[in-house]
Amino acid sequence: LQRLAAMGNQVACCKSGVDYDAVRADLLGIMNSPEWDDGSYAPLLIRLAWHSSGTYNRYDGTGGSNGATMRHALEASDPENAGLAKAREHLESVKRKHKGLSYADLWILAAYVAIEHTGGPEINFVGGRVDAPEMSAIAPGRLPGAEKGLDNEWKLDDQGRMQGWEKLAGHVRHDVFGRMGFDDLETVALIAGGHVYGRCHPEHSGYAGAWVENPTLFSNEYAADMIGDEWIAVKNDTVMPDGGSVPEEVRPAPGKRQYIDYTKYKEAQAMDNKSGEAVLVATADNVEEYPPGRYMCTSSWVNSRELPDIESNVVARFVEGQELTIFSVKRFGTAVRGRAERGGWVSIVGSGGKELFARVGDFNPKDLQGKYRAVLSDGIPVFKSPDLQQKSGSLAANSEFSVNEVSLFFGFMYGKLSDKGPMQGSWALLVDRSTGPFVEKVFQGWNETPRKPLAGQTGHQMMLASDMVLLWDSGFRKHLEVYAEDEDKMKEDFGKAFKRLTELGCPWSKDKGPASDVMPVADQQSSVPASDSLPAAGQQSPAPAGKCPYLAALQESTKVEL
Repeated sequence: LQRLAAMGNQVACCKSGVDYDAVRADLLGIMNSPEWDDGSYAPLLIRLAWHSSGTYNRYDGTGGSNGATMRHALEASDPENAGLAKAREHLESVKRKHKGLSYADLWILAAYVAIEHTGGPEINFVGGRVDAPEMSAIAPGRLPGAEKGLDNEWKLDDQGRMQGWEKLAGHVRHDVFGRMGFDDLETVALIAGGHVYGRCHPEHSGYAGAWVENPTLFSNEYAADMIGDEWIAVKNDTVMPDGGSVPEEVRPAPGKRQYIDYTKYKEAQAMDNKSGEAVLVATADNVEEYPPGRYMCTSSWVNSRELPDIESNVVARFVEGQELTIFSVKRFGTAVRGRAERGGWVSIVGSGGKELFARVGDFNPKDLQGKYRAVLSDGIPVFKSPDLQQKSGSLAANSEFSVNEVSLFFGFMYGKLSDKGPMQGSWALLVDRSTGPFVEKVFQGWNETPRKPLAGQTGHQMMLASDMVLLWDSGFRKHLEVYAEDEDKMKEDFGKAFKRLTELGCPWSKDKGPASDVMPVADQQSSVPASDSLPAAGQQSPAPAGKCPYLAALQESTKVEL
């Protein structure tokens, strides 16, 4: 009976019937959106989990993810949590659908799904967090301060380091990560892995820009660039060494100080000086060695642009292993560019001659069924049959329609209209290989609304002063250097440290605090240590379908009817 009492919260969670696999699927459905930074909510959801967990205090067991206390005004008002209301709001649709799911579990699982979705480590999720009342909210002051300990005056030493950086390093090591029980390796792993995602916004934090070039994909670029590139301290009104202003993308608000990647700045200036010297002209259509069809991205990531011109706006990115259909191909000098079925142009072969996409097959008509959007300003023609013989009407520009059959006919692609109405059964002209596609296929999370240019795609990068101490402090730097050379090691260490961070103060964690001693509820792959009467993680439970394996094992050992 004492053991049953100790499992109170977990019994309640089992009875709630939360299907974590279904929650994962719903989270993936809301992960990507052309309406948010860089086309993805993943970085924002990772930040929500980080900040909800980063309040933990190992000395008294308060704070941490178990409670979701950022729901309350006191904690939500922490300046370090600015902008996270959008993350909480974005998850409400999933919360409403899964009634027994706590906010505390939802926030952490959302981050795990986001990390995995963006190529980061897979982290086993353990459920059982409960939402805490307002009295448990944590007052501002426990999250990292980007300039904490720096001298108020603008002073740099002969290495370009802001005066007082040693105190800032102490704040990071002792006040924040030491308070939670992390060592230097875990500290560097959490910062280097966390800051590979997302960007800062002057209207929220006062700082501006992304830490890495692609802030929606896990990598070791944060560590590699910090070690390998040159960095320069800037304020809002700093004059750059060449007499220019700080690029808007990485210009902090007045009163704030940060660093920008001077190596990238010089590269961007060199590119600007060359722009206009050569005009990129299409030299051929329908390149024989790269005909339209199905392609797979073979590079870590590739930009998708509005137009074939490499200087046109970036609207999206494809990542390694992602497949798409190319409707039209053009050659530009040494480069080969293709128009994706969902809109946007990608480099199949880059200007330097490197192949970025590999052809994996011809068109698959079944894959091309679905919803489309007309993109020609004059609309697209509709015919009674797929032969251009009898025109029966047209579809207006920006109109959306569905096709349930696709036909290829002498270089033309037609779609049979399936929406109810006078043109149902007629054939819309989708692609003319001589002029290109007339449509873009609509994909969930990609272009439900027409994609707009992504903001902040100039290639400039920044670091906070609290990032730079990882470079300057010898205890931190030795781990940073390892991660700069070994992405797999960083991925492994980040996964372990992030799991520990998000379980601080939870009943099953070794960092559970002084007052908790409760076993967890785990999903299918829990990493919770087994006891003598509870099934080990990953083992088959003797429980009947639908019954909690922990309670079933407990029932068997105690003969208590549940």
